[in-house]
Amino acid sequence: MVAIIREMRCVSAPLTTALAGVITMAAALPVGLAIASGVLVGTLAGAGRSDVFAKTSFIAALLTLGILFLLFQLLSPLAQAIAETLGRRVDKALRVRVLAALDRPADVAHLEEPAVADLVGSVNGSLAGTSARDAVVGMANMGIARGGPLLGVAVLFAYRWWLAVVLFISYSYVMLIVSRKYQQALESAEGTPAVMRRAMYLKDLASTAAGAKEVRTFGLAGWVRACYTAEFRSAISQARGQRTSVGWVSLVSGAVVLASEGLTFAMLAIGVMHGSLPVGAFTVFAVASANVVTIATVTPDLLNITIGGAMVEDVRELERRTVDRGLTGATPPPVRQAIVFEGVGFRYPGSDTWVLRHLDLTIPIGASMSVVGANGAGKTTLVKLLCGLYQPTEGRILADGTDIREFDQKTWQRRFAALFQDWVRWGLSLRDNVLLGGPEQQWDGAAMDVIARGADLTGLLAGLPSGWDTVLSHEFDGVDLSGGQWQRVGLARALWALTGQAEVLILDEPTAALDVRGELELFDQLLAAAAGKSIVLISHRFSTVRHANHIVVLEDGKVREQGSHAQLMAADGMYAAMFTVQADRFAAEGQER
Repeated sequence: MVAIIREMRCVSAPLTTALAGVITMAAALPVGLAIASGVLVGTLAGAGRSDVFAKTSFIAALLTLGILFLLFQLLSPLAQAIAETLGRRVDKALRVRVLAALDRPADVAHLEEPAVADLVGSVNGSLAGTSARDAVVGMANMGIARGGPLLGVAVLFAYRWWLAVVLFISYSYVMLIVSRKYQQALESAEGTPAVMRRAMYLKDLASTAAGAKEVRTFGLAGWVRACYTAEFRSAISQARGQRTSVGWVSLVSGAVVLASEGLTFAMLAIGVMHGSLPVGAFTVFAVASANVVTIATVTPDLLNITIGGAMVEDVRELERRTVDRGLTGATPPPVRQAIVFEGVGFRYPGSDTWVLRHLDLTIPIGASMSVVGANGAGKTTLVKLLCGLYQPTEGRILADGTDIREFDQKTWQRRFAALFQDWVRWGLSLRDNVLLGGPEQQWDGAAMDVIARGADLTGLLAGLPSGWDTVLSHEFDGVDLSGGQWQRVGLARALWALTGQAEVLILDEPTAALDVRGELELFDQLLAAAAGKSIVLISHRFSTVRHANHIVVLEDGKVREQGSHAQLMAADGMYAAMFTVQADRFAAEGQER
């Protein structure tokens, strides 16, 4: 609760203060109603006194009750509205902090840490779908629901202090044990995060478009439903064990409440019968005692507050884990000569396997270089290290003789225009999909025409209903593209980046969705569009690879061979063998046609 209150004050101190004021007034209403009711009953009981006095007191009590009832109708909705507004702001602030924390490190190694994934999952998909907004609203509800009974306890002090203490302790104990059982039951119903995450994954397979094709093609709908049912049952099985004691807890708590209230009303009734307690005072204390019972009432608000506080702690822990890693430094100057890998070795976080080891490589500036090798040779990892997305486990990467770790890594990353295998297909317009390669640059129609030709987008652009402004997503009432068309869009984005700060074009299987002829034509266009820039190409198609100025063959995380196509073919080594196998296959396919 303290953590949530701190966040509320940080987000908006005025709204937090206003909410506290409204909650205080709303919580005081039950006590006011009890006192006004007592005065009214006492006035009626003493009607034999002066008519003027009785009439004045009666009217005053009625007016007071009317005002209190009116305030009761107004203050609770007002508190709810303020809590909703403040809760949404807190929820947004926490999610913005999560995004900022994840973006803080310049590299991406933290995104593969299981602990970080669990923290992000906890904030984005908390237990029972609870958000920070629910926690703030729950605090408002709890403040009103619990504030009135606490003031009722204070009223009972005026009657018998020890009775007030007994009622408070009894009801607080009942609330504690019942709320614990309630919370345990809910947590068990949801299951552990890992189990429920798997169940939700299976549910999404059957209910979203991503898995629909294979689910239907292979007839997997029944299997998915069965697996989901099994996982969900496993997740809620714990709840059944927790519920075995709920009945006894409810019975005991009910007996405690009945005994406490019975004792209170018996003492009040005896006081009235013996004449030691006026009827008006009896009404005040009886109403106050009845209000105190609500201390023992358990609602989902307590669970929401608990989960909300845990979310805040998870965000703070995420911020502690995603420190800057010291990847800040000087602004890197343009690279004029070469980028050199010197004894570089790399292992992914949490892994003991070396992806690269003892790697020595020189990447020439202003030329094209192809990287080839079998699957798992470390090709994609090499370019991720080059971009500063990961830091070498050992060795160093030098730019004109300077270790790139001395540079500001985020600025260094902007020196690369990369099209990775898993590049993002934004559900935005074609214009935005391209401009996101260099968001700091202004739209330039002439430059975009050149890029469209370089990425072979001209034909696609002409066929789109709104040209550059066409949204590329059926989900947002736009159009969708084929795999090859999307690759051309990604290439255009990378070329746009080259018109800004980027100096090196990195292409990781950029034309996998194209046929061989289309790939050759597009690569020639790319070379022309990126003239004067450095190009690093990863591809399994040697018909494209051979056009690079320099070719590097990776094997087991090391450079096995390097040189031009002619040099490597003359060496008759690993590259020549791979090229020959692929060339023979294409020749055989041509003869069959």
